[in-house]
Amino acid sequence: MLFFLPFQLMIVKSIGVWSNELSVWINRWEEITVGIFLPLAIRELYKNREILNRFHLILLSPIIVLSISGFISGIINGNPLLVTILGIFDYIKYFLFIFIYAAFFRKFSEFKKIFHLLLIIAVFLGAVAFIQEVWALSSIHIYGNDIFDSETYLFHDITLVLHLDNIIDHWRFGIYRAPSLVGHYNLLGLYCLFFFTIYLCIKKKLNFTVVIPLIGGIFLSISRLIYTGFIFMAGVQIFKGRKWLMPLVVVPIAIVVLSMSSLLEFDMTEGQKQRDFVTYREYTRDKAIEVWKDHPFWGVGPGMFGGVVSVIYQSPVYEEYNFSESVKGVLKRYSSLDQFWPQVLAETGIIGTVAFAGLFVSLFMIFFLLRRQATSDEMKGLFTGLAIFTIVIFIYALGSPLKDAVIFTYFAFAGMGLGCINKHRNNK
Repeated sequence: MLFFLPFQLMIVKSIGVWSNELSVWINRWEEITVGIFLPLAIRELYKNREILNRFHLILLSPIIVLSISGFISGIINGNPLLVTILGIFDYIKYFLFIFIYAAFFRKFSEFKKIFHLLLIIAVFLGAVAFIQEVWALSSIHIYGNDIFDSETYLFHDITLVLHLDNIIDHWRFGIYRAPSLVGHYNLLGLYCLFFFTIYLCIKKKLNFTVVIPLIGGIFLSISRLIYTGFIFMAGVQIFKGRKWLMPLVVVPIAIVVLSMSSLLEFDMTEGQKQRDFVTYREYTRDKAIEVWKDHPFWGVGPGMFGGVVSVIYQSPVYEEYNFSESVKGVLKRYSSLDQFWPQVLAETGIIGTVAFAGLFVSLFMIFFLLRRQATSDEMKGLFTGLAIFTIVIFIYALGSPLKDAVIFTYFAFAGMGLGCINKHRNNK
């Protein structure tokens, strides 16, 4: 799964050209994995009850609270039981991977091997993005190609992700937002940011043939959310003594400030297309707040507004709140509001939102406590990096859905770390 997921989106879009049904199954691979391996993990944890500890309970408590509140919300609103169950599962599925990986990975040497191979993939993806950028800019500024010309883009016939009618979304501030081979520039940026964060925390002596491609993948995303996450992560590292990161923070800060300012006329590459997408986010956020105001404590129910479950089962909430038909089309395409927290608030209300936020607080506490128990600098670095990235994910969820290969990998690493600590504790 960890080696497959970076390429999942690209594969789904490519296969979808000739088999939509197969692409849907591949796109649900995380759910299939939970269904297969969670029972096996529970069996493994039951057989080896000595590896269970307080950290499992710290994490399990908010999951139970969120699930109970979700069921209460569904009952209060009279929602179909299946929709409620699937809606709750959609919220907690990634957290369940912690228990799965903790059950089967108990040696830090196993984690290091996996991390090393995944780091190579991340570096490769960052390098490919850099080549794509050079190719695109050269095609336009040297050879005079148009941005709508398919020959402007490297690997366009392989990835099948650059639909030329939407190609303008792939440009910002005159820079090509290279997707590399993962299918989306935001996914590339977050993936490189995750491995850059863990790499900086684990390694004292850095290899700049690793650092440069990772930074390239982060910067070429041209994403305000990813840049904000990078600024936070770099700030922590600068505080710890890595002053060489200070010049690199200047560019993301400038772009974030410019993107959030009113000087949209300086964005000469996106124009109305980008503003339409911003309008989609604003519209869906306003609708989510409207739904929440009518259901402040329990929400309208999991699976009823904003997520993929609500799209599949055609939730009546959209009709009730006069959801625009044109916006429905965009929602069906993205299967989310493209911002996570308004969806949580609308579906689960204050109770569920607090419970879900409690999951992140629990994770942060667990990483802090695990770091104190770690016996090696590398293991301590892993938990430090995961704690830092917990905040990054929180930032990322402000404007994006909480679902992709990076989120899965983050929880998988958390599970491996928990399993390694258990192994050490038992050996001791």
